Amino acid sequence: MLINVSAILMNAIAVHCKKGDIAMKVLIADDDDYTREGLVEAIDWESFGVHEVLQVEDGAMALRIATAQRPEIVITDIRMPKLNGIEFAERFVAVCPDSKLLFMSGYMDVAYLKSAIQLSAVDYVEKPIKLPEMENAIQKTVHYIAERKAQHVLLDQKMDLERVKLANALRTQSQPADELRCKAQEIGYPVHASYVCLIVTQFNKEILFDAVNIQNYWEQHNLATIAEQLDYDRLLLVVALPRPDEEIVRLLAETLCREYSGLRIAAGQVVAGLEEVSRSFREAALAMEHVFFKPDLCYLTYDPVNYAPQGLRSDIYPEFYQLLKQEPDGLIDWMETFCNRVLVEGVQARERVLSMCVTFVNALFKERNGVLIRRGKMVQIQDVEKQLNECRTMLEVKDHMLELCHAYQEEFTRVSLYSGLIRNVMNYISDHCSDVDLDVREIADHVHLSTAHLGVLFKQETGTTIKQYLNDYRLELAKRLILEEHFKMIDISKMSGYASAGYFAKVFKAATGVTPVEYRKKFSQ
Repeated sequence: MLINVSAILMNAIAVHCKKGDIAMKVLIADDDDYTREGLVEAIDWESFGVHEVLQVEDGAMALRIATAQRPEIVITDIRMPKLNGIEFAERFVAVCPDSKLLFMSGYMDVAYLKSAIQLSAVDYVEKPIKLPEMENAIQKTVHYIAERKAQHVLLDQKMDLERVKLANALRTQSQPADELRCKAQEIGYPVHASYVCLIVTQFNKEILFDAVNIQNYWEQHNLATIAEQLDYDRLLLVVALPRPDEEIVRLLAETLCREYSGLRIAAGQVVAGLEEVSRSFREAALAMEHVFFKPDLCYLTYDPVNYAPQGLRSDIYPEFYQLLKQEPDGLIDWMETFCNRVLVEGVQARERVLSMCVTFVNALFKERNGVLIRRGKMVQIQDVEKQLNECRTMLEVKDHMLELCHAYQEEFTRVSLYSGLIRNVMNYISDHCSDVDLDVREIADHVHLSTAHLGVLFKQETGTTIKQYLNDYRLELAKRLILEEHFKMIDISKMSGYASAGYFAKVFKAATGVTPVEYRKKFSQ
């Protein structure tokens, strides 16, 4: 891909030249009050991006003020008391080489002109000053400054990109050691040092992740640092250390965590040699895994002994399934014990723990025909899987799992009040209620009884008819689906077993007094 660097540069210059984009200072040095004050009053400085105009009347004062204030532009008369303009400029450019000079003089002295050229003066304006000439000279100077700043921006961006590329290459070990050293030398990153990888994440979602300041923090402590954004809230830092000092890393990391609320930092081991940085990164990634189990720790380090993965009991799944089928009353206590054990040990990979929990959840939903009622709302397996994967701590996972176990146990308790025959009927209705043609005859055939006999048995245990139970079940299902705003009304009518959306709306309003849309507006908030 060809990049038009010239076009990029011109665009950057145009941006920098916009009014107010470059907040500049100007120093006017002239012993002629009339000229000096006239320039201050006559020129629209703001239109050039100048926010402050300083005035001095001799060369010595000009040097003192300019050295202290460092103006971007100095407009100086050549002939002044104490220090003439050339003498002042010679001393000033040694201190502030980036400032640009405009000379004024009523004497077209060749020697002065040569000196001005040697000092890289942008322009030379003859006295008496003609305003258009001075404004053109100022515009030329502003454009020059904008061009220089735009070039610096492009160079900085290129350097930043090279730093990110080096951090990536070190992390992935994608290049030979010699190439890594060459790239490091090109960007001024130490090649003979100790290194440590830090992974930084912002645990508080309400606080903006400030990657730039976090990287600068280490630079401010004289530790060369390159960075790579791993994802939206994880930053990799590769910090070069003059000596293998893990204690200074810990002290600086803990101080940084105190400055930024919610920050978590995981460190790999300090390594020697650029080719070993990838190992430090892998260790930091393993250490960061344990934020999931120990969210109160702001700084975590890799420990090969404590972080070695351990297997859970081989009977964990059979034990869960046995409780689910035979002793659901003990499910909540079992799940709490399981989660607490994972929390205390903290030696499992986050992905493995979540995978186990998803397996448990699938079993719960399978027993309840794919639907559970949690906190008065219907939840489906895909919703729960998404919520679990978004959990940042094991404590959040524990809360979700206990809520689901409570929901399952409540539902189990409700239906367990009835005989096996009636539970069979209720489960069949739950599984097939979306079938518009579902009727009492089909249900009776399923349990191998006549419609009359089944109707009597059902009414004796529940106090209602099968038809009324089916209608009530469909209505309650529809109510819960309506509160899930991603479902359309036509889909809800089909899922609940109504022949059409119009018929569904009619039945729903007759039963509740409001339309399905009105019900959603009223209760979904």
